Amino acid sequence: MPQIKRTYPGKSAGEIYSKVDEVMQRIAQKLSLDYQKDAKARTGKVSKLGVSGSYLVSEEQVTVDLKFPMLIPGSMRQKVQEDIERKLDGLFP
Repeated sequence: MPQIKRTYPGKSAGEIYSKVDEVMQRIAQKLSLDYQKDAKARTGKVSKLGVSGSYLVSEEQVTVDLKFPMLIPGSMRQKVQEDIERKLDGLFP
């Protein structure tokens, strides 16, 4: 199960959560994913047909865990992971 971590020095958990939530809402809408979030815990989860991703925001960092069914090709897994990494890298320009 791939895990992506990004650190944002000087950013509060609230600032990071707000940005991550915006990105996840757009991704969920674009790909017709089910998106559940818990603003109080600063967590969220997207899922569809066995593919799921969850995130946890803490002070200065976000951690994303991805889970794919065995039938998903490696190239598709890599594309999804790289897309998420690119979006996280661009959270705070």
